Amino acid sequence: MPARGRPPRAWTPTVFGLTVLVAAAGCARAPSPLAPQASGSIGSPNHGVLTQGAELPKTGPGWVWLRNDDRHHGIPRFVRAIERAATKIAEERPGAVLSVGDLSTRSGGALMPHLSHRSGRDADLLFYVTTLDGAPVTSPGFVHFGPDGLAWDPDGKRFLRFDVERQWLLVKTLVEDPEARIQWVFVSRDVEAMLLEWARARGEPADTIARAMDVMLQPKPGGVHDDHVHIRTACSPSEIVRGCEPTGPMRAWIAATDAKTEVTETTSELLLAILGPMGGARVPPDPKGVLASDVEAEP
Repeated sequence: MPARGRPPRAWTPTVFGLTVLVAAAGCARAPSPLAPQASGSIGSPNHGVLTQGAELPKTGPGWVWLRNDDRHHGIPRFVRAIERAATKIAEERPGAVLSVGDLSTRSGGALMPHLSHRSGRDADLLFYVTTLDGAPVTSPGFVHFGPDGLAWDPDGKRFLRFDVERQWLLVKTLVEDPEARIQWVFVSRDVEAMLLEWARARGEPADTIARAMDVMLQPKPGGVHDDHVHIRTACSPSEIVRGCEPTGPMRAWIAATDAKTEVTETTSELLLAILGPMGGARVPPDPKGVLASDVEAEP
């Protein structure tokens, strides 16, 4: 019973409470008459699909596809973050182009030979490289770098040098971008060591270095990742409501950002998205594409 003279306290669900409701209602793998609210990145990176995704343009200011295929779709905010990072590096360190490998297909799902890349939350980005005399060149493909920072290019019949300066700038830009929500940067231990040594030697912010140390990992299984970097974005609270399955750790800085961010959807919209009747109304997509939307095995 409420205290006399004091109105009953209204029940206001929090993001945590809504997440619990999502778990209780079950996590749909794909949109269906039983789960019309499921959309965007649905399921996990290893067992999911993608709807309402965005395709990274074939080329742009600072990036280019490695291959001409239908493997460049992802959560729109994640695609935008890749575009921003590539553009920033091209502006600050002119002459380099980021070669982009696989993201997900238009509808997600299995993408061989990958164990992940199924739900629009993963992207393979080839390393920035230079010639031995330091001239930036676009990566010719998946060439393997050793602890000395050198790789043999069998097609070009030449050695290439790992461009640690630009590669660190890429990692820095992504982990500092709140919309990117970087959860993992899968990369070899040797490459990780080179990047952190560079960052410390240049006096980069301690918080940024700490974030990079948290997210960088040589995966097992999934390959050494000495020929590219695999980045993964974490689900946002609103994406979880629509079927995105959180996997792996929640990074402290991402959680802190979520705690400070005002939830724009109303309580009724969120509850309808979670518990709406079969065939019921859909929650309208976020106008910025944020809502439209794999440590597990990889690549």
